[in-house]
Amino acid sequence: MKGRSGGRDNLRPRPLGVNAAHLRICGTPATRVLVALYGMRILRHLSLAAALAAIAPHAALAQAKGPILAVFAHPDDERVIGPLLSKLAREGRETHLVIATDGSQGTRDYAKIPAGAQLAAARTREATCAANRLGVKKLHIVGLLDGGLASFETLGKLRSAIAAIVDSVKPAAIITFGPEGGTGHPDHRLVGDVASQVVQADPRYATSIDLLYASLPTERLRTAPRANPTVTGMAEALLTVRVPFEEQDLVAGREEFACHKSQYTSAEMALVNAYLAHSWNGMVWLRPFTGTLRDPKLFQR
Repeated sequence: MKGRSGGRDNLRPRPLGVNAAHLRICGTPATRVLVALYGMRILRHLSLAAALAAIAPHAALAQAKGPILAVFAHPDDERVIGPLLSKLAREGRETHLVIATDGSQGTRDYAKIPAGAQLAAARTREATCAANRLGVKKLHIVGLLDGGLASFETLGKLRSAIAAIVDSVKPAAIITFGPEGGTGHPDHRLVGDVASQVVQADPRYATSIDLLYASLPTERLRTAPRANPTVTGMAEALLTVRVPFEEQDLVAGREEFACHKSQYTSAEMALVNAYLAHSWNGMVWLRPFTGTLRDPKLFQR
């Protein structure tokens, strides 16, 4: 039966963008042409999906584990886990770095930068340089007075700031200083204490976040080459989380440390680098707050 606009083919559904002239090619029935057209489209979509799946798995898997939040006192304190931050970023893991103080009081004669706002600005630039080299997604500078954390008011501000960052980032783990405070600096000890308080006081965090203390094994520090400052380590038996890193991460750690030119001369940096390389022995050492990891595969790809 013919309609006003032509023959029976006009009654058949047509794909968008295909007119009547395309429905028959060299005498082939229109249905075969339509099947071929749709088949080609499906193959194109499947090929695109396969390509996307091939390039994304490592990043997707890493992000499914949740971000890692490092909490330290001063610009340059991240040095103790620099290779780990580099490794995580290379593997697609989201990392954040919190620096509690402004670093404004750490003067060195050779740098000729006075204490106060000028040094704070210089150290912010250095912290940004280091975070970028380590692939950190976001640098959080709280900006409290360097060397001035030990008051009820300031510790309250620090606690509120860290809690707000944790709420925002929702990390799978927090890495900070243990009770020995790395080099023993009072700011180091206080930042580690407050970060621990934030986790252990909130049932949400206490049951979902792995809290880890960054340190170095006492046994290896005894045979390390001389450097200044030195680290007050922990017994190797307590540092049960040991994350191996590659040579490129060791290099990244040296390069991020080189950003902190207001604090160390090149010669001093070389000594610290040798000291840390010996003490790490190819891995970053961490102590779980509870003795074991909540997620045993926390640092696995």
